[in-house]
Amino acid sequence: MTHPELPLASLRIVKGAPTMEELAALAVLLTARMQAPEPEPEAVPAPVPLWPRALPGYQPPGAWAS
Repeated sequence: MTHPELPLASLRIVKGAPTMEELAALAVLLTARMQAPEPEPEAVPAPVPLWPRALPGYQPPGAWAS
């Protein structure tokens, strides 16, 4: 799999003097990160009501008609 942005990528070292091995390791890590799939967002559970509903079939007092 090729990425069109890889030939355009550039890296500039602004401080320090990394060795060629350190730069190679950094390039490997960045390339692997670019090729890694995006994690799927976690599913948000449905909110639990503070007052649970009455059981089906339960009639609270005063709910019947005379």
